[in-house]
Amino acid sequence: MAIAPEAIHKLVMTVPGVINCHDIASRGLLGRQVFIEMHLIVEAADVETAHYITEAVETLLEEEFSPVRVLIHVEPPTYHSEEISFGAEENAHSSK
Repeated sequence: MAIAPEAIHKLVMTVPGVINCHDIASRGLLGRQVFIEMHLIVEAADVETAHYITEAVETLLEEEFSPVRVLIHVEPPTYHSEEISFGAEENAHSSK
């Protein structure tokens, strides 16, 4: 993990149109190259609006953690997940 998922989540949640983000993962070295991936739940009635929201998220992450490459999987507004970090649910089940 290059960046705490909670830090990414807090930042992404400031973008208008974002309902939530989850399954956040990052790798690499800050200041050199960081790869961030996440699932993003957006308030968007069409693909074009969802695209603009994801671009705003990418821009914000680039401004905060540059250089970064961001991969976003968009979810519809009705999708629900409580997991912020990637694999948290599997880790919770395996530790029981």
